[in-house]
Amino acid sequence: MASGAAKAPSKIAKLLSISHDKDVDGLNSAAIVRRYAKSKGLKHEVILTDYGGFEKVFGKVAAYRNTLIIVTDLGMDETELDKVYDGLSRAIAQGCRVVWLDHHQWSDTSAKRILSLGNKTVLKINHEYCAAEIAFKVLMPRDEISEELARIAHDTDFNHREIEVANALTDALSVIRFGALDRREDLTEALKSLLTSLADEGVSGVWDEPTKRFKDSLLSKRIDHYRKDRMKKMKKALAGHNDIEIHERLVRILEMPSGVTTTDIGTFLSNPETLRVLGDDLRVADLLISVSQGGMLGFRRGSERVLCNGAAGLFNGGGHPYAAGGEYGMYDDFQAVCDDIALTLSKNTDWIA
Repeated sequence: MASGAAKAPSKIAKLLSISHDKDVDGLNSAAIVRRYAKSKGLKHEVILTDYGGFEKVFGKVAAYRNTLIIVTDLGMDETELDKVYDGLSRAIAQGCRVVWLDHHQWSDTSAKRILSLGNKTVLKINHEYCAAEIAFKVLMPRDEISEELARIAHDTDFNHREIEVANALTDALSVIRFGALDRREDLTEALKSLLTSLADEGVSGVWDEPTKRFKDSLLSKRIDHYRKDRMKKMKKALAGHNDIEIHERLVRILEMPSGVTTTDIGTFLSNPETLRVLGDDLRVADLLISVSQGGMLGFRRGSERVLCNGAAGLFNGGGHPYAAGGEYGMYDDFQAVCDDIALTLSKNTDWIA
C-alpha cells in the first residue's frame, strides 16, 4: 500500500442486539435480530435492558469495534440522549454501524441527533406497528418464523390478548424476570434460553400446541402459580382504588402490587367482568393509573377518550396513546399521590382525546 493511502474499512463480523427486557415485543424483536445475524453469518451477542440501564449499556457499547449494533423496542428520552450518543459515536469511530428500530414517540431532537451519528446510521420509527413487526419488515421480510414472532408480539403489545401462546409468553417473561430480580441475577442471562429457542425454532421451540403448555414443565408450573397469586394481588389492589372524575373522564388510580406488570393490571382493569369490589359492579375507567412502590406510574386506557402518552407526558414520561409510563417519585401517602395526580390532570387537557 502506498504511503498515505486510506486504510480499507474493516468488515463487520459481529452483531450486537440491544432490546427491551420487559415485554414480549422486546424479546421477540431480539429473537428476530438473532435470526438475522445467523442468516448473515455474523457472530451474535445480545443485551436486554430497560430505560434505567441506558448509561451502563451504552457505556459498554463504546468499546465495540467493527460491529453492527441493532437496537429494538427502546425509545429515546432526551435526558438519556447525551449518554447514548457518546457511546454510539465512539463505537462508530471504531468501525461500527447502528440500526435503531422502534415504535415509541421520539422528539425531533432525539431523532436528528441519532441520525447525525454517521456511517449510514439507520433509524426506523413507526407507531402503527410494534417493534417486532418493524424488525421483521426491515430485517427478515420473507422469514416465516420472524413473521410468527412479530404477529405474537403485536397481539401482546397492542393488548388484543387473542392468541393464547402470546398470553403465555407474556406470563413466562414475567415469571423469569421477577425470579431473576429476586435473586439479583442478570436479566439477559435469565432470558437467553427462552430467546434462543424462539429465535432458532419459533414458538414451536418452547410451546406444545396440543396441550397448550410450555415444553418446560417447571416453567408451566411456575406460571400456574404466578397466575393464581397475581389474581389475588390485583383484586386486593382494586379494593383500594381511588376514582376521580376529571374533564368528564373517569380516572381510576391504584397502587401497583409487587410481582405484577402494568400490562397485567391494565388488562385486568379493562375487563368489566373483573370489576367487582365488595359485590358492587364498577364501570371501566377511561384512564387507568397504577402507582408502583418506587413511585413509577403506569398508564392504560379503558376507552379511546383519553391519550395515555399525553397523561404520561405530564409526569416526565411517554409512550403510546393506549399505554405509557411516567414518574411520580417516592411517596408515603397514597391519597396524597392521588390528589397530586388529579390536580395535574385537571390543569391540562393534552391527555383528552
